[in-house]
Amino acid sequence: MIVFGTKTKGFENVSKLRNVYEHSVINIVAYKSVIYNQDMIKSKIKPELRKDFYQSKYEYYKKVATYCAYLIGLLEVTYFVSDCMLFGRFAYETVIPRLSILLPMLVFYFLVPKANTYQFGVHLYYLIPHAAMWSTIWSIYYLPNKDFAREGFIIMHFAFLAIGLAMPLIYHIPIHACLLLNIFISNTFNHHEHFSLMIALALPLYIGVILMLFIQENSYADQYLIKKQLEISYVTDELTGVYNRHKFNEIVDRYTGKLLFDKKGFLLLLDIDFFKNVNDTYGHEAGDTILKFVSTEIKSQVYERDYVIRWGGEEFIIILVDYTLSEAYDFAEKLRNDIENANNDVCPVTISVGFTKYANNVNYHKIIEKADQALYYAKEHGRNKVVNYDDI
Repeated sequence: MIVFGTKTKGFENVSKLRNVYEHSVINIVAYKSVIYNQDMIKSKIKPELRKDFYQSKYEYYKKVATYCAYLIGLLEVTYFVSDCMLFGRFAYETVIPRLSILLPMLVFYFLVPKANTYQFGVHLYYLIPHAAMWSTIWSIYYLPNKDFAREGFIIMHFAFLAIGLAMPLIYHIPIHACLLLNIFISNTFNHHEHFSLMIALALPLYIGVILMLFIQENSYADQYLIKKQLEISYVTDELTGVYNRHKFNEIVDRYTGKLLFDKKGFLLLLDIDFFKNVNDTYGHEAGDTILKFVSTEIKSQVYERDYVIRWGGEEFIIILVDYTLSEAYDFAEKLRNDIENANNDVCPVTISVGFTKYANNVNYHKIIEKADQALYYAKEHGRNKVVNYDDI
C-alpha cells in the first residue's frame, strides 16, 4: 500500500493518518483562535492607524530581522559540514545547492538599505528563509540518507519566526504556510520515508509560531498605543485640547526652523483682551472657562489641514494652510466677531489678532515675530482688532 509516496503496511498507514488527523483538529482550533485574536488587534488599532502601527513595528524590529536574515544564510552554508558527515567524505554534490543561498543573500544585502517600508520589507525579508528552504531541499536530493530532512525543516520554522518578528502577522500566516507547501513539493521527488510524520510535526510548529507572533504583535500593540498617547500628550495642551508649542517640533525643519508646508498661507497670533482682569474679577477657574471657550471657537472654524496652538497664557497661534490674503482676513474677522458676540457663561470678552503671511523658506521665529508686531499694533490701537503686518 502506498501513502504519500511511501511503501508501508496498511495498518501503519492508518495509524499515521489518524495521528495526522488528530494533530490537524488541534491545529484548526488553534488557527481559529489566532484568527479571533487577529480581530482583537484590529479592534485595538483603528483602521486609520493600522498602516502606521505595522510600519512602527517594522522599524522597531527591523535590525533584529536583518541580523537573523544574515544568520539564516550563514547557517545554511555551514550545513555543508553535516552533508560531508552523512557522505563520509567531501560532499561535492551539495556544494552548489548550499552555496546557492549566497545569490539571494547578495540581493538582500544591496536592497535592505532601501527597505524603508514594511510593504517592501515583507517581500525582501521572507526571500531569505524561502531561499534557505529551497537550498535545503536541493541539497537533500543528493543526500544518501534523507531522514534528517525533518530536522532541517523544523529549523526553517524558527527562521520564519525570526523574520516574522518585524512583519504584520496577517502577512506572515500565508507566507509561512508556503513552507508546508514546499515540503509537499519536496516529497514529489525526494520521496521522504516518514513524510506523514514530517507533516504531523510541521503543522503544530506552524501554528505554534503563529501563536508566538500573535502574542508578540499583541504586546507591541499595547506598547504602540501607549507611545501614541504619550506623543499626543506631549504636543497637546491639557486644558484646551489644542496643540501646545511642542507641536512646532513636528512641523518645522529641526535644522533650519522653516515650516514644512508645501503650500503658502498665514500665521495668526491671537490674544484675549484684558484676560488678567477676568482672572482677578471672576477667578482662575472662570479664566480657564474663557480659554476653553476661545479654543473651542477657533477649532470649530478651522480646517483639518490647519493648526491651532496655545502659544502661552492667553495667546494662541493659528496656522492657516493654503489661504489667500482675503480668506485669512475674513477668517480672522469672523472669529473676532463670533467671540465678541457669543455667550461664554462668564463675561463678554474680545480678542486682538495680528497676522502675516508665511513662506516655507523663512525661519518660523521671524514669522511669529512679525505676527507679534501686528498684534502689538492692534492692542495699542484700541484692541478688538485684526491687523495685517503688511499694513503697519
